[in-house]
Amino acid sequence: EQVKPWQTAGLQGVRRFLDKVDAQARRSMPGLPVDEETTKQIHRMVKKITGDIEGLRFNTCVSTMMIFANHLGGLSEVPRDAVRELLLCLSPFAPHLAEELWSELGFQSKKPGEDAVADCLANATWPTWDEAFCVDNVVTMPVQVNGKVRGRVDIARDADEAAARAAALGDEAVQKALDGKPVKKIIYVAGRILNLIV
Repeated sequence: EQVKPWQTAGLQGVRRFLDKVDAQARRSMPGLPVDEETTKQIHRMVKKITGDIEGLRFNTCVSTMMIFANHLGGLSEVPRDAVRELLLCLSPFAPHLAEELWSELGFQSKKPGEDAVADCLANATWPTWDEAFCVDNVVTMPVQVNGKVRGRVDIARDADEAAARAAALGDEAVQKALDGKPVKKIIYVAGRILNLIV
């Protein structure tokens, strides 16, 4: 949608990303269970890329895959199933590399009981996501004292007012802002903000 001059300097960053995907894929281990955080990252990646492809926002698709590749790079052991999902998302953008890795790592494009014309990535179905994995259970909530943000606390998204107040009062910065004054009123929007009026 935007007119931009062609710059070859951008190719180096893309090449580094593809090299990183290649390295993570080759160090992946079959049968290794996918941890909870990686599972969340997979579902968020698939959801974002699916929406961005439909909206023709291809640059954000690539940045989403870069974030996921960096996440895999931070793991001591890479689960093969996580790489499978990454290759499925990468295939519209870098089909040759994705297909080569798919073949070398022995992924199957057909589900048990299905016949495929050729067992290749091009015949694999697009991944799906579970919305439950796309929602954070813990949120960072700002805490205000008399309308000014004085601290931030991590609480459960569905925490009640008592839990939010306890977390806020346990924060040093909030305690300093209260300066020993009693709280006269609490305004709490669940998981979004807590305002303590003194």
